Amino acid sequence: MDYHLENLSEDDFEKLVNVICQKILGTGIVSFSKGRDGGRDGRFFGTANSFPSNLSPWKGKFIIQSKHTSDYQASCSDNTFFENKTSVVKLEIEKIKNLKIKNEIDNYLLFTNRKETETRENAVKYIKSETGLENVDIIGKDTIQSWLSQNIIIVKQFRLDKFATPFDFYENDIKDLIQIFHENTPKFTNISLVVDRPAIEEKNKINNLDSSYFENILIEDLNKYHQKILEFLTDPKNEVFAGFYEETSIELKRVIEINIDKFENFKHVFDFLTRYILDKEPERLKKYRNIIPAFFHFMYYQCDIGREK
Repeated sequence: MDYHLENLSEDDFEKLVNVICQKILGTGIVSFSKGRDGGRDGRFFGTANSFPSNLSPWKGKFIIQSKHTSDYQASCSDNTFFENKTSVVKLEIEKIKNLKIKNEIDNYLLFTNRKETETRENAVKYIKSETGLENVDIIGKDTIQSWLSQNIIIVKQFRLDKFATPFDFYENDIKDLIQIFHENTPKFTNISLVVDRPAIEEKNKINNLDSSYFENILIEDLNKYHQKILEFLTDPKNEVFAGFYEETSIELKRVIEINIDKFENFKHVFDFLTRYILDKEPERLKKYRNIIPAFFHFMYYQCDIGREK
């Protein structure tokens, strides 16, 4: 579940980290205060409840840092987080060294809503080598999301459910299919499509898809892409990609049915599916932004997604 932590304010993210730390460390967390660098510091002294594990909890003086970003695509691989001289991690080094000289730190935790990557491990090792501190960890978006999924009370407390992605699905197959289709299909002109299937009108009613969207958006996409997609998927040389399509459509039919009550109508399902894929890799996928919804419209028209009765 993606709770879209980038939608929180810095203050709310700080409070969220505070509550998480009360769970994994203990209730003795000292309230965060804004430092000169704009970061948020928290302190805890004692034995952690369950960090990094129940069997081997860290002990002593904890310093907790909270670093929030409003960028959904931000990750620990960004230069601004680690590589640059003025990066988040590099600026923390001197601070940690000073705390160590004063004997005010044994354990350091940095919480961020950035995506965790291999660079996170490199950053942890760098902090350890530069400061001589043994107990260091960087807790990113992925770990925070996992903890939240196990603590629905916290999700409700911070109203994170209003930001949550309605559902997840394995999108790589459909992304690869769309990319190959786009790069291997020649330019084409509009194809006349006569909708002579009375059932589609009934299907629109069942799925609460308004006639305006169907006639002005979905049919226009079908006119442009329906025949080409059909030819592409039925070409024997594209058997692997036809398999991608089948697996994705089967999964989507199931998860859409399970979560359909989260959407006002089916055009919002199309909008969510399109944004879900584009948000994963916006720069790489932006040239496919018109074909992506067309594929979902094709799935709907072919009755591979959406209710039929």
